[in-house]
Amino acid sequence: MSLGPTRGPGGLSASGIIFTDPADTIAMERTACRIIALLVLAALLPHRSVAQPVNVPIGELTDRMRMDPRPALVLISTDWCTYCRMQRRLLQRDTTFGHALDGWYFTELNAETREPLSFDGRMYRFGATGPGAGIHELALALGRHQGRLAYPTWVFLDPGFRVLARYPGVLRATELRTFLEALQFHP
Repeated sequence: MSLGPTRGPGGLSASGIIFTDPADTIAMERTACRIIALLVLAALLPHRSVAQPVNVPIGELTDRMRMDPRPALVLISTDWCTYCRMQRRLLQRDTTFGHALDGWYFTELNAETREPLSFDGRMYRFGATGPGAGIHELALALGRHQGRLAYPTWVFLDPGFRVLARYPGVLRATELRTFLEALQFHP
């Protein structure tokens, strides 16, 4: 029984490790370096979850709905609203949200945006309600329920821009899926 290096068909061996030709070793090192570089690059690139829906900017929603008619889901919120931030975090964490929205457009409308927005052939503007405060007319037109607008408010639109339903408040993923299933649009 030999404890030292032995010569076998694959090259010099010591304790079961096969040493190959130096040229093969250099090629294997290069391949290993390439694989490691690709793994590091893949880890550093931003990942987009397949389940997350594409957020259509509110200004493009009309054109998209006219070119490819399908229902839309609008989340009306504000930057200062704690419940709105909580709703956004729930949506980001839910891996099935995008699948539930299959066949729907999704957009978020900041109720305090100051830019004029065209929606379904009409121009909507920001309306001041006091010094440094106000609300966008489109947020009121879509989200007002019984004279009030709460944040966040979910608005479900059919492909003809008609409001199918409104829901003021935070929706858990299961509740949102139930709403979408109940309102499922079939052309």
